[in-house]
Amino acid sequence: MVKYSIKDLEKFSGVKAHTIRIWEQRYQLLTPKRTETNIRYYDEQQLKYLLNVTLLVEHGYRISHICSMSEEEFNESLKKVAGINLDSKEDNQLNVAINELVLAMLELDEQRFEKIISSSLLQRSFEDTIIKIIYPFLQRIGVMWRIGEVSTAQEHFIYQLIRQKVIVAIDSLIDRRKSGDKYLLFLPKSEFSDLLILLFTYILKNRSKECIYLGADIPFRDLKQVTEITKPDVLLTFVKAPASKIDIQAYIYELSEKFAEKQILISGNPYFMEELDYPNNVLLIAEVEDLIEMLAE
Repeated sequence: MVKYSIKDLEKFSGVKAHTIRIWEQRYQLLTPKRTETNIRYYDEQQLKYLLNVTLLVEHGYRISHICSMSEEEFNESLKKVAGINLDSKEDNQLNVAINELVLAMLELDEQRFEKIISSSLLQRSFEDTIIKIIYPFLQRIGVMWRIGEVSTAQEHFIYQLIRQKVIVAIDSLIDRRKSGDKYLLFLPKSEFSDLLILLFTYILKNRSKECIYLGADIPFRDLKQVTEITKPDVLLTFVKAPASKIDIQAYIYELSEKFAEKQILISGNPYFMEELDYPNNVLLIAEVEDLIEMLAE
């Protein structure tokens, strides 16, 4: 069983730990469990409950009212707000959508996922959905996965649903005349999670950029061969948190040296990527907005 600290609840729900404690004391919102050594913790059901409580609070429900609800009233209120067209501030609406995606992932609920994405696409473009909902959500579950709060199955479930949406969106783009630089997108050897590279591919193709997408697990020698054949202007890759920062640093230097005439864009976890050294022809793309700003220049 996964155990959550109150700091974990704060991070996943956006509710300050101090506020959670007040809700516990004043309204008996949650009752922390105790380890054999008397350390407080919360289980997955309590996390889900807090996320749902947060959803209701963001729709205008008072916490005192929420905590007095029966289970049936609580569930009916959740169903009601799920169908509401919000007229509130966009930031609040986006946070609600991201919280809903967290619940869809934890509960392996494909129908809930489809409803969230469809609702967003009625209000904004697919690219805006990427920037404002999907990408922040991926950042959140990246943190959750690294500290063991999401199972591999849950992560793969939601990744595959998002991946399918992105591939369909890429295929649906009108084949416009290509302009500007040619991009070669790939994942290094032993890297297999290609979702972010697919998101970048959509953003580039949506701006009529020519893209050659190689996919995952590309050995360096193959990369050199493909580059000689296709002659791209820009190489774009992504690396996950490595076992050793030195390995990634060495890879950056090798890319820079072997492709000295190319611009190289590299993305990954900014918490460790920002500490690395980047030669003049290598640029860190820490956030999806960095790529968009670069393309706008």
